Order: sequence, then structure tokens, then C-alpha cells
Amino acid sequence: MRAAVFSGPGNPLTIEDIDKPVISDTEMLVKVSHCGVCGTDIHASREGPFMAPPNTVFGHEFTGEIVEIGSGVDTNEFNVGDRVTSLPFNHGETIGLGAVTGAYAEYVKVDPASAVRLPDALDSKRGALVEPLAVGLHSVKMADGVAEKSILIIGAGPIGLACAIWCRFFGARHVVISEMSPTRIDMAKQLGFTDFVDPAEDVLQQFMNIASTEPEVQFECVGAPGLLQQCIERAPKFGTIMGIGVCDNPDTIVPLVAFVKEVTLRWAVAYEKEDFEFTIDMMISDRVNADAMITHVVTLDELPEIFEALRSPSDQCKVLIDLN
Repeated sequence: MRAAVFSGPGNPLTIEDIDKPVISDTEMLVKVSHCGVCGTDIHASREGPFMAPPNTVFGHEFTGEIVEIGSGVDTNEFNVGDRVTSLPFNHGETIGLGAVTGAYAEYVKVDPASAVRLPDALDSKRGALVEPLAVGLHSVKMADGVAEKSILIIGAGPIGLACAIWCRFFGARHVVISEMSPTRIDMAKQLGFTDFVDPAEDVLQQFMNIASTEPEVQFECVGAPGLLQQCIERAPKFGTIMGIGVCDNPDTIVPLVAFVKEVTLRWAVAYEKEDFEFTIDMMISDRVNADAMITHVVTLDELPEIFEALRSPSDQCKVLIDLN
């Protein structure tokens, strides 16, 4: 099968013919329809502690059709021809970040316990947004309540926008987004957001001009060193800071400032299966719509070039690979 293969840091992905995955009795084989390019994939292709091993095939935000089912799988739950997405967990391994070939390929094998059926009302392209939206949902749930609170989202990439969508969904009083990219601000506006601050200026003062209060909950969705300390400095008494962005460099905070304010600093990663299921339910009922996040749909052959462009994104937000 054809796949985009990571050979090592500094090298673009290469399109190669590799072996089609062979499933065990307890796995299913999925023919990939669409797969999103995640910021985690970009991080994993860089030199550093989270770098993936050579010959990794990335891709964990995928949809597709079941084409083969292991003999030990309960066929009352899944059948050949079912359209699915899946949490990227397969019997203790992570799909697309090492041992299990990911969905930057024509086929991917999945654990039935992680798979979630896609209803007919949700097409495969939109279905590829379930995973990033579930990241945002899990992050907002971990914040332990956003209703009637004033929220600051730092970064309007896919995960920042997903957090903003769910904060609004769960009844936040204000959802203010800190972003410097005009393209991403425009995208957030397409999703219905109206309040923005410029991170190059005094973010706290701008926020207070909008919300008339300090940010009670902050979602740091960029992952750059120094941003957590900025969050601590602008947090109110008993404020909450959610670390969502992946930072793979050493960082420095001043604990005394957080100590005096009794700030809650918490991290969130990934999701649970119920987050996928709830996201799908809200998408098909039109209570959540993130279509505007999709800025590019590319072929597998076009993937290496845009993958490199995403190292310093300009007009890209969520890029999908169409493998049909």
C-alpha cells in the first residue's frame, strides 16, 4: 500500500509502497478515507524527546471503512462496510506514533474497543474532525466548569478553536481568543467568535476591556516556553490554567506567584471514548459545527509539501488528506 513515511528529522515525508497491515484475531482493518494532520505529528518529526522512530507512518485523526475483521471480534458490534473513526489506541500501542502504522496510508488496523461507528449523517471528511474536537472537549471537561465564566483561549489553531467551541457550548460568559495571525482570526470569526486580543500587546488589559474581569480559566493551546508564566501573572485569585499545547522544551515559572493566588494549574491530554461519542452526537444534531477549521484537503502525493509548510503555518488550520 502507499503511505507517507517519516525517515528522520530534517527530511520531508516520502511517499512509499509499504506492506499492508496484517491484523490479528482481535483487530479490524480499515481502508482510510480521510486523515487529519495533527500538531503532534509535526512535533514528533522534530529532533527532541518526542521524536518518532525512523520509518514511522503518522496519522491518528482518521475515518474509513472496515474491510476486514479478525475472527475473535464480535460481529454483532461491527461489520465489514461499517464507516468508523477510532481513538488512536491499539492494544497498548499508539496508532501513528511508532509501532502501529498510522493513517497517512491507505489502510490502518484498529482495536474494536477503540473504534466508534460514524452515522450516515456525518460524512467522512467531517468525521476526521471528531478527534481534534474530542481533544478540546476533554480539555474543557478537565477545567472543572466553564459555565458563566470568562475564558481566555491562547492560540487559534485547531485545538484552541476546539476548546473555544466547547467553552461556548457549555455556557461560558465570555470566550476571548488571543491570536496574532489574521488568517486564524478570520477563521475563528467564521466559527462565530467575536472577541480577540493581540498577544503582542497587554493581553490582560485587553481582556478586561472586553470582559470587565480577569480570565477565570485560561487554555494555553500553543505550547511555547514562557506562556504558562504569563498565564499565572494574569490569573485572578483561584484562577485555573489548563496546559493543552505541547511544549517539548524546558520552561520556567515562578511558583510563588501561583502560590499567593492559589492558582490551579492542570494539564489535559487526549480523551476518552465517551468524548468521541458525545462529539459525534453534537455534530449530527448541528449543535457543534467546526467545518470552517478545514482549510486544505490534499492528496497523499501533496502531503509532504504541506507537512513542511505546517512547521510555520500561514493560512493553514486543519489539513486533511483525502485517500479515496
